[in-house]
Amino acid sequence: MTIQEIEKKLSEQLVPILGLDSAADVSPESALVRDLGAESIDYVEILYMIETEFGVKIRIEEMMMASVVDGETPDDGKLTPAMAEKMNRDYDSCQFAAGQTTKEVFSVFSVHNLATLIKHKLEA
Repeated sequence: MTIQEIEKKLSEQLVPILGLDSAADVSPESALVRDLGAESIDYVEILYMIETEFGVKIRIEEMMMASVVDGETPDDGKLTPAMAEKMNRDYDSCQFAAGQTTKEVFSVFSVHNLATLIKHKLEA
């Protein structure tokens, strides 16, 4: 499955979960929280949908900075430069930066980032 196919399927599946009008409201760049209005309760449905539609299990921690750099922990709850670099590489992104808090990371996590995580899981 290509990243574009995963993004398309995610766009379609997110519509009813997030109460959107159509898949046209969802782009790969759309941040789940900031742009699409996802709330913490929506993530239960999103993670369940991913498991049933894609056959992979994702923990919410995998979307955050919990396991980004071996042996490195967030500096006062914020991304370190190494963590931000690894997240940008792992999620095919450039939106993560040193100093971002967990809340800020969660706020900008996009459909593309989620699709990239799903693709990595499918390939594992």
